[in-house]
Amino acid sequence: MPTPDPTGAPRRTAYLPPRAAKARKLILRSQLGRGWIVASALFGVVILAAGGLYLARAGRPGPPWVRVAALETLPAGAVTEVPGASRSARQALAGQVVVVDRRGDELRAFLAAPGPCKVVAAGAGFARPCSGQRWDAGGVPAAGEATPALRRRPAAFARGDLYVLPGN
Repeated sequence: MPTPDPTGAPRRTAYLPPRAAKARKLILRSQLGRGWIVASALFGVVILAAGGLYLARAGRPGPPWVRVAALETLPAGAVTEVPGASRSARQALAGQVVVVDRRGDELRAFLAAPGPCKVVAAGAGFARPCSGQRWDAGGVPAAGEATPALRRRPAAFARGDLYVLPGN
């Protein structure tokens, strides 16, 4: 709405001069006010806060991924069993153990029921020596055994920690 001139004639706050018509440039004749400055500063702060949160979390997968262990506790070239503690952040792993296989070129993680002793490497597969349980390299029980299979789960390293996607 045009604002009146002191003489009483309506005054334009913006206009489109003929030369600027092609470029669609609008020329403002008055200041936008404090509201525009405050709004732009507020948006700047929101963008900086979102960027800071993103960088603080950088690379760590969020839920439903679960942090299992630090990299230094999982020796390269070995099979390590890590308990799936029942702390609130690890509820998805409660009552299970994570068997981490770092032999070869790829990292593999399996979920298993806890047993009387730890799962260890046995050739290319796995074994729980104290109970005589054996699995092949894919986690399938050895022929003739009534042992539950090791369930392979997606796993990833992020910022020095191992994360596992629990699933069903």
